[in-house]
Amino acid sequence: MQMRDAIEQVQAGSLTDRLAEAFAVTPAQADAVMRWVASDFAWYLQKNTLSRGGLADLVEALGSGHHAAYLSHSDVFRDEAVGADGNAILGALLGSKDASRMLAARAARRCGLTTAQVAAMLPYLAGTMMGSLARRAQLSLGNILAQVPPLGTLGSGNAYVDLAGILRRRCGAGAYSPRALPRAVRRAISRAAGFYNHGVLVWYARFMVGRAGTRWLRAVLTPRRTHLAEPTKTH
Repeated sequence: MQMRDAIEQVQAGSLTDRLAEAFAVTPAQADAVMRWVASDFAWYLQKNTLSRGGLADLVEALGSGHHAAYLSHSDVFRDEAVGADGNAILGALLGSKDASRMLAARAARRCGLTTAQVAAMLPYLAGTMMGSLARRAQLSLGNILAQVPPLGTLGSGNAYVDLAGILRRRCGAGAYSPRALPRAVRRAISRAAGFYNHGVLVWYARFMVGRAGTRWLRAVLTPRRTHLAEPTKTH
């Protein structure tokens, strides 16, 4: 299941209609933006969770508890707190404002909107998508979280934070050995987020092939300009 569809499944009412109303676009445009942004969001999640640190950071963020509440917020796309949190999510996920602007520009071209319109939507979409991921991850990570051992005075009282700490320290035992635990956690998150659970080499190969294919397609579709040489002047 793709992330955009997962959001609609757990959301009471039509999230696309609320997005369209909040930003004065058509429901079709709102739906298109949600699909494109959700696809890029899942791609960045896939990339960031390839590292143990990135995986641990995401697990800890999912355990904060407030993201899931966004999905039941009737006015989520007008709540400044959601927008502020969404900007923080974009910063952690994309790494820079330039990457966020590029994402907005790509989605705008494909959805018939301006870059400014999509850029205004991005923080709120990031918040709701993280909310969807948090809800779905509760189920997919459930078995792992249930087996996190009590850490006593070293524990935080939050199973997600404790699991993130175990990942960072490269610990584990039994079926969740230090090597097996990150794989199991990433597999669970990939199910919740709707991305393929590939390793680093496969991800990089897909990235390079995809980029090369995009360049080739642009070269084919872009009209070739023929520059005619100016006639030589004689004196």
